[in-house]
Amino acid sequence: MFSADIDRWREEFPALGFTDDGERLHGPVRWTEPAIPDQPPTAYTARVEIMPGATFPFAPPKVRLLDSGGPLEITFHINADNTLCLWEDDWSVDDAPWLDPRKLLDRIAGWLQKTAAGWPGDDSCDLERYLDQEGDDPRMVLYDATRLVPDQAVQTEGGPEIICIADRVRRTGNIVNGRRRNRKERRLAWVADIGTVVRPIRSWNDLATSLSSHAAEVGRLIRMHVITVILLRYTRGGAEAALALRVRHDGTGIRISACESADTSTSTRTMRAGSARTALTDVPIAIVGCGAIGSFTAELLFRSGTRVLTLIDPELLRPGNVIRHLADLRHIGWPKPHAVLDCLSAIDPQVAAVTVIRDRLTTLAKATSLVLGNRIVVDATGSGQASSLLAAAATRLDAGAEHTVVSVCAQRDGHVLRVDRMPPRPGESYLPPLPALEHTTRLRERGCGDPISPTSPGAVVAAAELALRVVIDEVTAERTLPATVADVRKPQDQPPFDVLGCVTSDHSQGAVQ
Repeated sequence: MFSADIDRWREEFPALGFTDDGERLHGPVRWTEPAIPDQPPTAYTARVEIMPGATFPFAPPKVRLLDSGGPLEITFHINADNTLCLWEDDWSVDDAPWLDPRKLLDRIAGWLQKTAAGWPGDDSCDLERYLDQEGDDPRMVLYDATRLVPDQAVQTEGGPEIICIADRVRRTGNIVNGRRRNRKERRLAWVADIGTVVRPIRSWNDLATSLSSHAAEVGRLIRMHVITVILLRYTRGGAEAALALRVRHDGTGIRISACESADTSTSTRTMRAGSARTALTDVPIAIVGCGAIGSFTAELLFRSGTRVLTLIDPELLRPGNVIRHLADLRHIGWPKPHAVLDCLSAIDPQVAAVTVIRDRLTTLAKATSLVLGNRIVVDATGSGQASSLLAAAATRLDAGAEHTVVSVCAQRDGHVLRVDRMPPRPGESYLPPLPALEHTTRLRERGCGDPISPTSPGAVVAAAELALRVVIDEVTAERTLPATVADVRKPQDQPPFDVLGCVTSDHSQGAVQ
């Protein structure tokens, strides 16, 4: 929207009773008080100020309430600068409802009516917006919601970026007459559960009211610079939330400001893992080959919920591996399974059930034992010998849904990504093999005997994601994917790999559902 479009937008307001001084629009908004049984609804006319600022029209104009026109207690959905928060979600500028002046005024009227009603059913838990942000100390406050004890002062641990609220209770009763008997009796956090929030906390007085009988003690410790953080647990609209506050006494009173906070509990750290997380958690999965594809397959499985994981590879990580590997330069010289484990522990330290084995799969007995010991074995070796051993073990056992081998590879320099699931189910077949091409020139690394594939890092990650989908399909028993799924990223000279996109052994083409 250019300036001429904004001008046309402004020109619609005079017909709605607004005046325009070239910067701000002033005018009426009619709204109705929520209905009361046996009484007719009362209509009011509010006056508002509308300011299309620098972010308009890509964001709503700023709207301030000048006069509500009737009795109204302002509580939620108002910003720290006293502008109304009218839309919580993002809109494309082409569809933005605030570009229609009548829709904008209807939204303001709805805001007034919901405010008068106390925002019934609203579960917005963003109480930080009603407070100043802690500009001089931007550290994030971390806590484990499952270990917090309310109405207690606990120790904090901090660094340059975070403040961690520990679960070690500090007995503040030994702080008397303004003296701290212990050097650790400083920079404590007070934890409180204030129940259902009916209005925002904007000042120390609001906070003291929420702290109830503990307010005097907490205030005393704040003035002594003992308590510097307060963590409030609360509910709103049935949703549980927390608000972290930095508190300090500056001689005139207690000042509070909001900090960004985050829960470190397992449930919070895994809620983005996807719907298969629960199904994957206790399923034993082995990955043979922790090179490029295997390392990212391990990461995706771990992020998706897998915790009983065995990583197998005989090789050390080389500098040249890093460009396509999950691990980085810190892990040069490490056995690849150990390097992958270290990367997983940086995602979630709960890696006690991850086993690392520096070994090469060389016999059918080893392959059979591995398949029998795991629900899924992912073959990411790119080795004809290892893949043949695992395929033979899967076929020999023919254990159906009890033990499955998922073989993943990148072929033709990463232009075809392929995943085969073994053994096949009754009536299933596989896509034909895609012969390797003879290269006139081969990439070679000094000190490394094997040729280097020019497969791109993007193809490696895409192959790992394809393997993940097949594993999840098997573990969740959805079984919507056939025995072979291939992603043709560049058409080849052999059907059915001559068409761009996904091809499967059930003869379907296009996107895999």
